[in-house]
Amino acid sequence: SCPPSATLEEQFPESKSEYAAEGTFAHTLAEHLLRGYLTTELKPSTYKKRLAELQKDPLYSQSMMEYIDQYKTIVGEKYLTLKKEYPDTFVMLEQRLDFSDWVPDGFGTGDVVIVAPGMIEIVDLKYGQGVPVSAVGNTQMRLYALGAINEFGMLYDFDRVRMTIIQPRLDSISE
Repeated sequence: SCPPSATLEEQFPESKSEYAAEGTFAHTLAEHLLRGYLTTELKPSTYKKRLAELQKDPLYSQSMMEYIDQYKTIVGEKYLTLKKEYPDTFVMLEQRLDFSDWVPDGFGTGDVVIVAPGMIEIVDLKYGQGVPVSAVGNTQMRLYALGAINEFGMLYDFDRVRMTIIQPRLDSISE
């Protein structure tokens, strides 16, 4: 809503809270689980080795694994359902989305972007346990959708765009 605010913030040192660090780590774990589940990028031995490394991190917990596994299952169901109906469906994880045509220097990273004929879905993981975040009218999700359409619009004419926010710790899914 206020692009100059990002420039103004550049003069202040960056600081991270323990909650931000936990959220970043949860996203790293989620990406790894999804890559192992939905893609063939990783050899099983590489997947297991990296998972073991993640499990040694002080931010890792069994409860985090359970929440992220719920997220992985939901994303997997969305993708595999579309893939069954439309074999050309593909998924992108941690996809850079450029929406600078609408916001100067604007870009973000889509946690999950699912592209199917005529449809695109942006899925965002929110790991916090505060207030539920709605996908309805969500500015961030709208900008990510514009970035995804900008990136993949040459492949398909999209007539449906779905934006989903999953907050597993709040048992909340908003579409």
